[in-house]
Amino acid sequence: MKKKYGFVVINSGYKAIIYNLEGEARIVDGPQRLFLWREKIEMLTRYTASQNEYLVVKHRDGKLQHIKGPCSKFRVPTIIDSIIVKKAITLDAHEAIIIYRHNGDACERTVDRYIEYGPKMFVPASNEWLHEFSWHGVDPDNKTRQVAGANVFTKLKLIPDQFYYNVDEIRTSDNGLVRVKLMIFHEIYDINAMLAATDDPIGDIISCITADITAFTAARTYVEFVEKSAELNELSNYPHLMAICKSSGVRVTKVVFRGYFAAPKIQASHDEAIDKRTNLQLEFEREQQLQEMKDREMSAEKDRLTTEHNLQLSELAHSQKLSKVKQKHNLEMQLKYATDDISREKAKADADITRRKFEIDQTLAHYTQLRKLDVALTPYILGNSAIPDQITKIVKDSSKSSPSSDVHLHLGTGGIPNPTLTNTTI
Repeated sequence: MKKKYGFVVINSGYKAIIYNLEGEARIVDGPQRLFLWREKIEMLTRYTASQNEYLVVKHRDGKLQHIKGPCSKFRVPTIIDSIIVKKAITLDAHEAIIIYRHNGDACERTVDRYIEYGPKMFVPASNEWLHEFSWHGVDPDNKTRQVAGANVFTKLKLIPDQFYYNVDEIRTSDNGLVRVKLMIFHEIYDINAMLAATDDPIGDIISCITADITAFTAARTYVEFVEKSAELNELSNYPHLMAICKSSGVRVTKVVFRGYFAAPKIQASHDEAIDKRTNLQLEFEREQQLQEMKDREMSAEKDRLTTEHNLQLSELAHSQKLSKVKQKHNLEMQLKYATDDISREKAKADADITRRKFEIDQTLAHYTQLRKLDVALTPYILGNSAIPDQITKIVKDSSKSSPSSDVHLHLGTGGIPNPTLTNTTI
C-alpha cells in the first residue's frame, strides 16, 4: 500500500482499492485518472484459472467458494481473505474418487458420500471434499517390504495391480527358519464394500497372507516344505485370505510363489542332502537305463525271432498254397481229359448207334420191299447169313419126370467153338 498525493492512473483491466483518512475503502476500475488527497491506494491482485483449474475463494466471513475455470477474480482485501488457484482433478478411465458432501444448515448438517468414475475432469464444490486413502506402500529401500501409511492418495485405481512381499522368519515344524517370497495380484471389485469393511485392504491382505503362510509352514518339516512349496501357488492354501476377500471388496486373483530363503546352516545341510539324493537319483536312472537297454535288446531279439518265424510260416504257407494250386490244376486237367474222353466215347457210341440204327432201318426197309414182292424172307435171310461154326441143339429128355435146370456148354480150346454139332439133353 502506498500513500499518494496527486494524480494516479489506473490502466484498463486493472482494479484498485482506495482508503481515506476515515478508513473507508472504495473500489475503482480502470481505465481512470484520479486525484488523490490524503488517501491510500492499493492495486488489487488478479487470480486467473484456466480450463484445467479452479479458484478457491475464502471470504472474510468464513464462506468458501469454488469457481471453475476458465475465470479470473480480483482479491478485494475487505471481502476476500485469500484466493488459491488449484488444478482440477483429472480421472482416467480406470480411476475413481470418493467425495463427501455437507447437506443442510449448520444446526442440522448431514454428510453424503458418492463416487465419481473416470474418464472426466472433476471440480469439487465448496461443500465437498475428497476421501484420502492411507494404505500400506512399498518401502523405498526394499521393494519386498510394505510400510504402513506409505501410500497416501485420493485417486483409486480400479485396474488389477500387484506387489511383492516377503514373509520373514517363518519356522517349520522341525524349527527351521525360512523366508517365503511372494507376488500378490489383486483388484478392487466393490468400492462401497471396501469402504465399509476396511481402511487399508493391502494391510489386511498382508496380515492374512502371513497367517496362511505361517500355518502352511508350521505343519511341515523343512524337507516337506521344500517338496510341497509349489502348492503355495494355489489359492486354496490361503483360507484366511479368501475369507477376507469375500467381505472387503478386494479380490486376490493370484498368488505367485517366487521362492524361499533359509538360514545358511540349514541351507548347507539341505544342499548336502540334495547332492546325495541327486547322486542316488542319477545312479538309479543309470541302472534304469541299463535295464531298459537290456529290455530293448531282448525285445528286439524277440521281435527278430518272431519275424523269422513268421517269415518261415509265410514261406511254408506259400509253398503249401502253390502245391495245392498245382494239385488242383492237375486234377482239373485230369477231369478235363476224362470229360473229353467220355465226350469222345459218347460221341463215338452215338455215332455207332446212329449207324446201326441206319443199317437196321435200311435192312428193315429192304425186307419190307422184299415182303411186298412176296419173297420168302426166312430162306433169303438164311441164305445170306454166314455158315455157323457150331450149332447147339437143346432137346428135352422125355424119360425124366422133371426137367433139369442145369445146362453145361463146353467150348473148345481158347474159347473158339468146334465146328461140330452138340446135343444137350435136358
